[in-house]
Amino acid sequence: MFRSVNEYWNKLPVAAKRYILLQALSTPVLFVWILVPYLMLVTGLSVGEAGIVLTIASAVAAIINAIVGRILDRAEPVLFISLIFLIEGISYLAYMYGFLVSMVLLVVIAAVVERLARGFYPVFTVYEYDVYPDEIREKAFALHNLVPYVAQLVSYPIIGFILAVLLNNTVTQIFSLIIFATASVALGVLTLLWLPRIGTKRIEFSQPLLISRLPRAFIKMALAIIVFGIAFELCQPIIVANLFIKMARNPLLGLALYETFAALPVVVVSPLILRTSRRHGMGMLALGMSLIALADLLLGFSYRVEIALLAAIVASAGYASMDPFFMDVLFASIPKEYRGTLLGFLASSRRLIGIAMPAIAGFIAEINAHLPFIIAAIAVISSMSLTLNVAKQRYLNTEIVQN
Repeated sequence: MFRSVNEYWNKLPVAAKRYILLQALSTPVLFVWILVPYLMLVTGLSVGEAGIVLTIASAVAAIINAIVGRILDRAEPVLFISLIFLIEGISYLAYMYGFLVSMVLLVVIAAVVERLARGFYPVFTVYEYDVYPDEIREKAFALHNLVPYVAQLVSYPIIGFILAVLLNNTVTQIFSLIIFATASVALGVLTLLWLPRIGTKRIEFSQPLLISRLPRAFIKMALAIIVFGIAFELCQPIIVANLFIKMARNPLLGLALYETFAALPVVVVSPLILRTSRRHGMGMLALGMSLIALADLLLGFSYRVEIALLAAIVASAGYASMDPFFMDVLFASIPKEYRGTLLGFLASSRRLIGIAMPAIAGFIAEINAHLPFIIAAIAVISSMSLTLNVAKQRYLNTEIVQN
């Protein structure tokens, strides 16, 4: 197992290795993704109100992103990645002040700043497209999952124990955001100094592509991603935090354990993916997405923390099984000459989903805290059907070549 990890790690270019290590270094900072939603709910917002706050923030950030993006569309991707870390650090400070003074407007502003950074997240995909070699792309994504999740497995129990047990005080938990902000800014500086650059031409707009000329495989994968994105947004951190607040005696510790349990299967499964041939891609996609749907159903019908933690393991095992092959199928469906146009279309689609879904998910959770997960399971199954239809051609051709 470890031999496979070492073998494929050595095959990666320097840019890919450093990028994966940077993702691992940023993982402990992402504890904020469960801390902030938790603080929203324990400082006075209902899950429906929190959803509306995030939807408003996402809409405002989308407008700003559209303006700023036109100015920066020719920038080097590394500059974008650095900018993401810097902006997110500022947003964590804004959240801290908003929670301390109990001012919803400041929380909205903080969420706008954070969503502004997330609007640039497609640059991560652009960088991955360039630095992960096509011939071992699914192996690169397996390593891309493995290394950061090892960092999560180690760091989240420690952070959770400190914040939820040793410092089990809301004000102290709010002040901890300044530490996460400092770390995020430091990562932004590290990115500029350490991550290899790939050139400004890499994220220029591709040549125009008429709808009638869109590859059919891409259309199906785009629909699969949109539907899967809806499922993902239905289970976003604010919805999971709301569920744990209703179920757990120490919700923040429960959330930390949830994310820790989620890391464990990825660490175990990802090395196995390195030894899995592409001809098994169909099976891995079907297995992985089925497990994710099952995990959503466990959250949808269970009222015990232990079952929620089991759901985290099941979902994570599913994600680790399907994600490298899912990304391989997606990238294979995109002609290189239209890469920028089609990746931009996917990013825009996900952005629209990201704007609407927090309020929708919050409204559904107000009706019943478990209902969003049940609907998400249905969406995952629908996405799986579309994905397997495209993967059949990708991996059938691979099997023919190998034979």
